[in-house]
Amino acid sequence: MTTSTGLKSPRLQALDSEIELLTSSLLPTETLTSSPRDQWPRFVVIASTESQLAVHVRVDGQYPHQSAVKIDVKGASDGREEAEGWKEWVKERMEEWDGDTEYPLYQIMSTHFLPLFAPSSPSPQPETTSPTNPQPSVPHHVLLTSHHLLAPSKRKDLQTLSSQLSLVGFAKTGHPGIIYAIGGRDDLVEWLREVKSWQWLALKVRFAPEPLPDATAQEVEGGRGSEQGARGGKGRGEWIEVEKIGEAIEWLRKRGRERLLTDLGMGSGPG
Repeated sequence: MTTSTGLKSPRLQALDSEIELLTSSLLPTETLTSSPRDQWPRFVVIASTESQLAVHVRVDGQYPHQSAVKIDVKGASDGREEAEGWKEWVKERMEEWDGDTEYPLYQIMSTHFLPLFAPSSPSPQPETTSPTNPQPSVPHHVLLTSHHLLAPSKRKDLQTLSSQLSLVGFAKTGHPGIIYAIGGRDDLVEWLREVKSWQWLALKVRFAPEPLPDATAQEVEGGRGSEQGARGGKGRGEWIEVEKIGEAIEWLRKRGRERLLTDLGMGSGPG
């Protein structure tokens, strides 16, 4: 509710900040719609073109108390039994609600509810080539930015996850955080969904996994370990950390892609 002086209440301002964080962390296939910003209760719906599910959120003026938040997960054709199942599932997740954290709604949504929109794994396709000589797939890439990347645990998890999925790329630590990865589409989708489920401040998906037809063979062969058969010959990937924006731009410049950052106003453009 807006005060008589025209200023929003602190609770409304806090909720607005969280909804903005949620919006910035969505994939291009995901959408967030909200009721007017200056009144209670606040209604939010998050949906995806790649899922039949939608997450409906109702927040009243007692926010950030748990009792002020009601979340429903709805499908395109839920029966009574399925609806009851989702109700119980939501109840269990809401037991983790912590109203004392800085961003309680954002935290629980990014941890438990946004991952519901992960696309289903495609059905296995019959092999058309010899297993010893598979047809190479077109590599993809993804770019993320965040307010910062400082936590040692998060940096270690990035290194581990990227290695497990044979990704090539870098994480620029400090302020701002920049994360760029190259790999197979399915691996990147899995990686992105996992990374988004972590707690971030202002994480933005600059672009979701997109084809990268100009990638060199050296970039996509999986890096260290491929010759020893790591991950079935895909390798352990090549993941590094850099500390400066200039180092990140130089990494991209060697591959002809520095504009991915300079077009965002980071560093200096060519010339």
